[in-house]
Amino acid sequence: MTNGKIGDYWYEHFSADEFYILPALTSFCFTYLFLLFTALIFAVELKCRQLFHVTYKIFLGSLAAQTIGLILLSIFYARYASTGVHIHGLKLSGKIFESISEFLFILLLLLLGKGFTVTRGRLRLPSAVKLTLFLAQYFILFTFLFFFQEYFFDPGKVLYLYESAPGYGLLLLRLIGWLMFLYGVVFSLKHFPEKSPFYFPFALLYSIWFLAGPITVLAANHLIDTWVREKTTIITEHFVSFIGHISFLFLTRPSAANKSFPYHVRTTQVGAESSTVSLEQFQNAYAPSYIDNNGRTVDIFTVTGVLQRVEGSNGDVFGVPAAFRAPPPKYLDVFPHEVPGAVEEMLKEPDMTQSESSDTEDQTNSIPPRETSRETLYTIA
Repeated sequence: MTNGKIGDYWYEHFSADEFYILPALTSFCFTYLFLLFTALIFAVELKCRQLFHVTYKIFLGSLAAQTIGLILLSIFYARYASTGVHIHGLKLSGKIFESISEFLFILLLLLLGKGFTVTRGRLRLPSAVKLTLFLAQYFILFTFLFFFQEYFFDPGKVLYLYESAPGYGLLLLRLIGWLMFLYGVVFSLKHFPEKSPFYFPFALLYSIWFLAGPITVLAANHLIDTWVREKTTIITEHFVSFIGHISFLFLTRPSAANKSFPYHVRTTQVGAESSTVSLEQFQNAYAPSYIDNNGRTVDIFTVTGVLQRVEGSNGDVFGVPAAFRAPPPKYLDVFPHEVPGAVEEMLKEPDMTQSESSDTEDQTNSIPPRETSRETLYTIA
């Protein structure tokens, strides 16, 4: 006996609590493929600007794991719709990849909450130890939860994954992770209030994200009927994950119009300075501006645009926006190798006869140049 007519692809082999799971997962799968493609484009842009930090790499890993998990689950339900045969390993693999995605995303949020790659180049040892212990417990409970489901759940009953002691333990750890996240954000804002355009929406959005998981689980276990539980929880969980990923992608988009962009230091400076400079001094380098020896506030790191690099008479080197001082350099002047024959022309030996005659003429006719105390160079940020 089946729940649909013979040949009905969407209903024939599915139970009542599995209706609409396949179209929902297929929609999420294509959506995540688009998100992953967009995130890779942003990653290339950040890489070109030397802003491709390890936290964004973790985000890409979480996004890729979620996409792979959705592909595997979509294949599982599509095959089940066609044949009515469960391939248990395929479904388990999809859930494992989605769990890896969630684990990486929680790691990302806790690191950013602590200010890693935003206000500091490395974590203090006590913070690193606490974070490691928390993530180790989270990983162990996740592993035990899958083991519990594999060997102790009755497949003849409609049971939700978190309807067990390890599931409730995982919910408790998620709430603890939310408190650790808020603690880190508060202290990051206390020491670096200039980062509030990023941290205020970041804290609000991901506080909701942290709490949405436990609320969904508790509602599924106590408020939702068993015959609609599986499809409701699967769709809700994937929607929550989607909101988390697309919100982070929006906050970190490399655009001049993005006032919440968190990264303002080059990746090369992280490696070079974090090993030689004290932590407090290194944190100051993450500010969007700093005060030089003459008491001037100078913008160093911008998301886009042209900076004017000026060397003063006392040896200070600083950067100022060049929008109103001089026109930006032409693209072909910065990258002459893209013009056919330009490099050969630059490397050609000068004609000494013509140069000597021109030098003699210049010495007799030209006015001595006025000395300046600063040299102007243009660089693309």
